[in-house]
Amino acid sequence: MSKLNLLPVLLGGVVLLATARAQNEPPPASPAMREVSPGIYEIGQIRLDQKARTVTFPGVLNMNDGNLEYLIVTEQGNTHESLLVSDVAPSDLHFAMLLLGAKGAGKQNGDLPPAQIDAKFLKTAPKLKGDSVNITVRWKAGDAEKSAPVEDWMINTETKKPVERGPWIYNGSMFNDGHFLAQIEGAHAALVTYPAALINNPRKGNDNDQIWTVNTKAVPAVKTPVDIVITLLPNADAKSQAP
Repeated sequence: MSKLNLLPVLLGGVVLLATARAQNEPPPASPAMREVSPGIYEIGQIRLDQKARTVTFPGVLNMNDGNLEYLIVTEQGNTHESLLVSDVAPSDLHFAMLLLGAKGAGKQNGDLPPAQIDAKFLKTAPKLKGDSVNITVRWKAGDAEKSAPVEDWMINTETKKPVERGPWIYNGSMFNDGHFLAQIEGAHAALVTYPAALINNPRKGNDNDQIWTVNTKAVPAVKTPVDIVITLLPNADAKSQAP
């Protein structure tokens, strides 16, 4: 995508984010966007690489033990059950993904998910659709640079194995009465189906909040800084969640 072709997407993203910040929500400061080299942009703390189809942003390992319902949240999200925490705003990440060419589910309005995800909601939760993305974590161990699919840092207790590697669904969250829910909930990515999150888990068991845990043997120490890399895969939309 050329700089010229980026412009309509950029303007569309601005419109979406303006809507998300309406209705008495205090607007976060808009991150500066600059081109650091051909096809590579910085948007606040986010680095967008057009050729590689990636967005990269900082976070920290939040848990090295325990049950999980989320993959990535902000400090305002459910940190007690999330593997990773990042102070990058979900609205900024969504903006970067729009620039990269992601479309999400294409549905910007819908019913508000319950404040507390429970078994009843999970049994009737919608099958989410969107773009296929891979998620990788990079970190330092001493002087060594390490990288792994984020799935390797989690265990499915039903299979007693690391979570199956493969794409996640970039569904793009949703609006409710003009509010961008990912921003309100601090929800970047969920393991258990949650339409308000930007990214959801398509794997079997995404309706079960009891089977996802930290892979204690694979993760570094809590508070280890990480780079989170989201790669937008070719092939347009992801398939809907399949149990």
